[in-house]
Amino acid sequence: MAVLAGINSTQINDTILASGIAKFVVPTPMASPLYEVLAMVFDNKDNHSNVVDIPAWDAFPAVAETAEGDESANVNYSTSKKSMTGVMLDTSALITDQVVMDSMVLESQMVGQMVLNLRNTIDSEFLELFKTATNVTDKTGVNLTLAFWRAALAAFRAQKPIGTAVYVGSPNQLRDILDDMANVAGGNQLGAAGQTIFSSSVIDGYRGPYQGVQIFESSNVASNDADNDVGGFTTVVSSGPGAPPSLSGLGLGIWQPIQAEGQRLPKRHGIETTVSARVGFVRTAEYLVRGLISKKAAA
Repeated sequence: MAVLAGINSTQINDTILASGIAKFVVPTPMASPLYEVLAMVFDNKDNHSNVVDIPAWDAFPAVAETAEGDESANVNYSTSKKSMTGVMLDTSALITDQVVMDSMVLESQMVGQMVLNLRNTIDSEFLELFKTATNVTDKTGVNLTLAFWRAALAAFRAQKPIGTAVYVGSPNQLRDILDDMANVAGGNQLGAAGQTIFSSSVIDGYRGPYQGVQIFESSNVASNDADNDVGGFTTVVSSGPGAPPSLSGLGLGIWQPIQAEGQRLPKRHGIETTVSARVGFVRTAEYLVRGLISKKAAA
């Protein structure tokens, strides 16, 4: 049957867009920043130095057992310190007048994308603190197993950390733990206590408790080298719901919080925008952290 003459997409194709744009922009791939949950935050805005020292009590001296009438001997109670250095992190972009006028993306969303980039960078550098830890369980070239993980946990507990134990692993490390759970005792562990690691959705990246340890997974966990990842254990002491920990093995110093500034450039017809933060990273005490290195590739 012949097409009836009239007004159709063939006749007025000049008025029809070749394609439309959905009113939604898919986010950039990124892990939820764990520093916002795990970091002990140090407010360094008024310290007037780019280096901040964190003192810590040293090990207890021996307590004497004295006989009746004996004089007690004095002993030293000492401290040592860890230092963090502030670094300026920033990302800049020229947001042109044309893109603000023509794009469906709001100018605030463009700046928001820059903020997300900075938060992701802070998180990656924060998790690199496991890589340089003094205490490390090194399984380079070996896939992580429950036995290796438990051995590392035992070594961590031997360091006498204070607070709730936390493990942060890469997707590769958590894959290997899950695989091993499925094979241990005919899979019974996976169906019981171990299952909570992989079914929790309290926050993105949190995998739940296992053997008294809170498990987190993040793709921002550092590579130790091309073939191995380095996650690790730390501890946190909560200071209240929604508040940063009052104690953690992983510290974040803030000289300047994340902020966005713009400068109009008339000859460029746009606003040069910079999102920046001045921060520092530190292990508050080595006994509160233990790195764990294992192979990236699946067995």
